[in-house]
Amino acid sequence: MWSALCRQADRISFHMPAHRQGRAFSREWIDSLARCDTTELERTGDLADPSSHVRQAYDLAAAAFGAGETWFITTGTTTAIRIMLAGALREGDEIIIPRAVHMAAVHAVAILSLNPRFVMPVDGRPFEDGQPDTASFLAAMRDHPEAKAIYVTCPDYYGRTIDLRAIATEARRLGMILLVDEAHGAHFAAAPGLLPPTALSQGADIVAQSAHKTLPALTPSSLLHLSSESIADGRICPRRVAAMVRVFQTSSPSFMIAASIDLARAAMSREGAEPWRRIIELNRKLTDALPAHYRRVSPPGSDMSRLVIDYSQFGRSREEMAFPLDRARVDAELIDHRRIVFIPAIDQPEDDYDRLTRTLCSVRPVEDVALIESHARRLEELEKMRDTLFSARPLWQCTPRRALFGEMQFEEDQGDGMLKYATNVIAPYPPGMPIAWPGERIDERHAAYARRMEESGIAVRN
Repeated sequence: MWSALCRQADRISFHMPAHRQGRAFSREWIDSLARCDTTELERTGDLADPSSHVRQAYDLAAAAFGAGETWFITTGTTTAIRIMLAGALREGDEIIIPRAVHMAAVHAVAILSLNPRFVMPVDGRPFEDGQPDTASFLAAMRDHPEAKAIYVTCPDYYGRTIDLRAIATEARRLGMILLVDEAHGAHFAAAPGLLPPTALSQGADIVAQSAHKTLPALTPSSLLHLSSESIADGRICPRRVAAMVRVFQTSSPSFMIAASIDLARAAMSREGAEPWRRIIELNRKLTDALPAHYRRVSPPGSDMSRLVIDYSQFGRSREEMAFPLDRARVDAELIDHRRIVFIPAIDQPEDDYDRLTRTLCSVRPVEDVALIESHARRLEELEKMRDTLFSARPLWQCTPRRALFGEMQFEEDQGDGMLKYATNVIAPYPPGMPIAWPGERIDERHAAYARRMEESGIAVRN
């Protein structure tokens, strides 16, 4: 493993973590890294019981991100999401949540024995990539006024956002708590007006962010923010959240990771908007230089520092697009059947963009028009399968908790050993959004889609 990881050092990174194999770190930080791996002592402090310099780091982060209170979570946003839900809800509470959320949220719902109420399309049309619009969230809230919280992912994996203000306003009217998975938006606070508005600035009560995804911090750095207003009006209890940090965070949190969060916050505060203005301009120049067969995916309101390229008009498979990038020693964050996701770092060199541009321009579309049309039809069919599964009404056979932790049950009348329901999340990974939750009936539709994903080289976790 060590040797394989070391071989990544001379490749070009357009993926998380945003420190680009440590290139964003100073020599002093790199030389000191191992010395930062220590334990809770009087002089080092305690991340779970912050005081002195730990409290100062937390307070500086809260001020930088616009929070009332901030925690450093060194075991990832998976842990932060569990703390967020446990800090706001109790066993048996209802939560309004899209089907297509990260599997970490699904597992948290099961662990905490919450009752999910899925957001459904208001007009009957499936959600693209399973991501609901604001109107559908509002409709779900009015359909389930007894719910205690609403869970939103913003931005999504492709940098798309939705208007959280209207959702926050309705949540307050109905007495619900707005929980936001802002894993891919930790950098938004660096450039107000240039990048999308933060979830906290739009009225979110608790927000979980992945610092390592877009800021120069070690994996799996995470931030958990509590809104000042929500603390003041009693919507959120900081003591409850602190207790849940101690439940779900490891009792041996990494000071290396915590220190990297502090340094990333300092860099973000010091540099301000200029690095992001530069990255947005580099993204624009690259897009302008690409052949017409490429199309940048950047709907209104999306994060323009993220670069998402649609290559579906080439008639090329995922493997055919991945090969020239790998040969050029360029690593993208994600290549799916239609899009390539690149996550530029705050200090991404222009030379990296030059190589990426040359590599993408070297790919030629299939010359046979009939093959291109056939390829387009297959993509349309695959996306219809995906969006139908991501937007389907639940067919619960048991609760997510019982399915995940209970005894497996098989269909008695089939005799072929087919599971009666999913006993875990069934999700293409990345990005890890489920086509079936634990406890839902599964059938040939799920199996067919999973086969299509695996045929394309995309792993399906189950």
